[in-house]
Amino acid sequence: MERNNHPRGTRNSRREKKKRVFSKKLAFASILTISIILICGGVYATYAMQHKPKEASELEDNSDFEQKEAALLTKIRDSQKQEELESTEQEKTEGNIQTLTYEPAASDSIPQLEAIKTELATLMTATEKDSSKKTAIKLVGHIKMLKINDQVIGYQPVVDTYTWDYNDEDWSEKTEMGKNTAFVNQKTKQPLTLQDIFMSEANILAVQQVIEQTLLSESSDGNAIIDSILNMPEISLDGTAFTYYSDKISLGLPENPTGKTEITLPYKDIAGYINPEFVDPTAIQGALPEPLDPNKKYISLTFDDGPNPETTPRLLDILKEKGVKATFFMLGQNVVKHEALVKRVAEEGHEVASHSYSHPQLTSVDAQRVKDEVQKTDKAIYHAIGKLPTDFRPPYGAVNKEVAKIIGKPIIQWSVDSQDWQSHNAQAIIKRIDETAYNDTIVLMHDIHPETVDAVAAVIDCLRNEGYEILPSKELLGKKAKPLHMYYGSKDERPVQ
Repeated sequence: MERNNHPRGTRNSRREKKKRVFSKKLAFASILTISIILICGGVYATYAMQHKPKEASELEDNSDFEQKEAALLTKIRDSQKQEELESTEQEKTEGNIQTLTYEPAASDSIPQLEAIKTELATLMTATEKDSSKKTAIKLVGHIKMLKINDQVIGYQPVVDTYTWDYNDEDWSEKTEMGKNTAFVNQKTKQPLTLQDIFMSEANILAVQQVIEQTLLSESSDGNAIIDSILNMPEISLDGTAFTYYSDKISLGLPENPTGKTEITLPYKDIAGYINPEFVDPTAIQGALPEPLDPNKKYISLTFDDGPNPETTPRLLDILKEKGVKATFFMLGQNVVKHEALVKRVAEEGHEVASHSYSHPQLTSVDAQRVKDEVQKTDKAIYHAIGKLPTDFRPPYGAVNKEVAKIIGKPIIQWSVDSQDWQSHNAQAIIKRIDETAYNDTIVLMHDIHPETVDAVAAVIDCLRNEGYEILPSKELLGKKAKPLHMYYGSKDERPVQ
């Protein structure tokens, strides 16, 4: 084995040499790093000095700021002068924030002015609190007039915030609208009411039907809550909270199983029950069918007391073959027994309506019995087709105002009686309708009689030969029949007495 014969002194010399080289490199790296830091720091300092936000005190000597401030104030004041709502200005300045508040000069023109002013003041205070104290700010509070149409004017609190941007050297703008708008009936100069919009108890009852169906449709299990929905207290013209919009309305709801405290209905969904003068016309455009052609003849075929598993299917086959849609006023007790048949009636485009549950004369029973007859049928039909019936035909046509109020649906009577219930003869039925039919009328028949079904094809042919177009009763009445009213045809509407 060879030995390492290098003396120890030589190894130490090499080690010292390496240390000196490393020290030089470390010193050079340190100097380089410090130099880079100094250079970057200098660049940043120069940039920061050039872009340093000016304090408000520095703006006093900034002629460009002063010119743009003057131009902004001129723009704000000119804009207010051009508003239809004449106003007076109140100005105050605290620190960097200048506040301009505009209040209507004619305070008596806005009955809710104090409430609007309170909301405007609250909005101004909140905006000022959230604003920066280190820059120039203009807060402009005013009440904006919104002209919905000739009958409705709205007044809404608005706050415009103008903030001076030091980098762009100009004003940025942000607008915040108040949550509440006060609407005024231009006829009465009073706050807008549900009476203005819906006009009558009959119309608000019709809206109640829409609310019930909407709540059921939005529920995951309508059948589980239908009793509570049908027994929910009615909304009223004078006791219901509401929020008005030009294209819809939000109505406060009584306690109900859905937990909803209000419901919003587009006007197009309730177009037949509102005063069009108080809504945006575009909101209900096309919502109702075109009026019937005055140069044409119309008639409606209606069938009572079904459905009947022996006769109703055959009737549906005939109607389908002839391309006719009719209205079926069904008994709840028969609906429960023949749900599939009820579903077929609806699926084939016919109207499913109510004729009570067991066919009593409703004017001769107590109020609770009337309510039960109506609600049990509503539930049966809803269970069958997922929709509540909207129209009602009282057995024997017997109804008075008290009964009509409990029913809460349009009362569809008839003007042409086929007397099929009396004759039980197909030819007699055909002859009777042919001799008594006239324009815009409703024909009464019963789909539980075989002879009626035997006569229907010929009845349809005779009516068409005489120039009639056959419509379901809802379409004949323009989809705007309302509770507390009876309908014998499209031109024969009578309040229930």
